[in-house]
Amino acid sequence: MSKVINITDKLSKEKPSIQIGDKTYSVDDTITNVLKFEELANIGTSSAMVEAISLALGSKAAKELSVEKMTIQSFKVLATAVIAAMQDMEYEEAAARFQKK
Repeated sequence: MSKVINITDKLSKEKPSIQIGDKTYSVDDTITNVLKFEELANIGTSSAMVEAISLALGSKAAKELSVEKMTIQSFKVLATAVIAAMQDMEYEEAAARFQKK
């Protein structure tokens, strides 16, 4: 008989989130969204990056956070947090990966 590998407990239906101040924002970590986020990030333009954040957090959250008007440093922090949430890793781990590139 074939071996059965039970992955039920490894599959998550919970959405990750990031917290900014007293607000919590859900991050869309579906495979299609993560791949689209990466595609937009690789384009590297400011409009593509804003679109990537809007995909991840939703357009309402992106407007609420005034993503288009953020400083570059704040934007990097936000993008790193979104990537960390999408990849189920700690913020510090995601930030360290960016430092290597």
